[in-house]
Amino acid sequence: MNRETGNRILEKSKDIPLYKQLKAALMVWIQESENGTSLPTEEELCLQFGVSRQTVRNAVLELVDDGVVTRRPGQGSFVRKTKISRDTRWALDDFNREMRFHGLEPETIVLSLTLEKSLDFVSRQLSIPKLEEVVVIRRQRFVNGWPVVIQQSYLPSRLFPNLASKKKDLIDRSLHSIIEQEYEYELQNAERTVEAIPAPSREAELLKIAPGSPVLYSTSVWKTYNNVCVEFVLEWYRGDRSQFNIQLSRKNDSSAH
Repeated sequence: MNRETGNRILEKSKDIPLYKQLKAALMVWIQESENGTSLPTEEELCLQFGVSRQTVRNAVLELVDDGVVTRRPGQGSFVRKTKISRDTRWALDDFNREMRFHGLEPETIVLSLTLEKSLDFVSRQLSIPKLEEVVVIRRQRFVNGWPVVIQQSYLPSRLFPNLASKKKDLIDRSLHSIIEQEYEYELQNAERTVEAIPAPSREAELLKIAPGSPVLYSTSVWKTYNNVCVEFVLEWYRGDRSQFNIQLSRKNDSSAH
């Protein structure tokens, strides 16, 4: 943040109150900051944006109310990025629907949708021959304007004719709803693994974190009732913004007495 940026953003002749303009400017800065980063002091913000302390306080208080900033008495204000929880009970549901259920605003960007020859590790996961054609869908998911996860899905092309033409549909619709409603493959279960790894540079750039920062790396294979593998998906979740809520239960054992 610098004085030139501040002067360009805050225009006293506008109908929008100055504290609202300052809040918007701070939100841009917060989105590019790490969790726990301290905000500039009131004095620094007053000097940088040419506004009063009351204007600064009003802007920061709204950020606190929005849950993106926390205030610590005697220490200052700090970036507070709430973790996004993925619940296994929602596994078959739409990502957008799950986020909205929790009062969050999701957004999806389809980075690419291509037809490619299957790599060996993809063929093994999907139980298809090597070099068979697959649809590769790469998406970036946001929650409340924050990048949260990069998803890369592989689907056997022979099972999903014309799927490559549905790129725009994937902005507002879930891939699973398209699989079930338009191609009539009823999803039954998935095998998922999750591990912490350093963020690869390509994913780190999209997630707005430094390369090597911790991410939760998830791989899942989705199957139908007939045990047909229809999707293999890789996901990179920001480690500082994500957590998994996993439901556990005792396994039924009919042989036990």
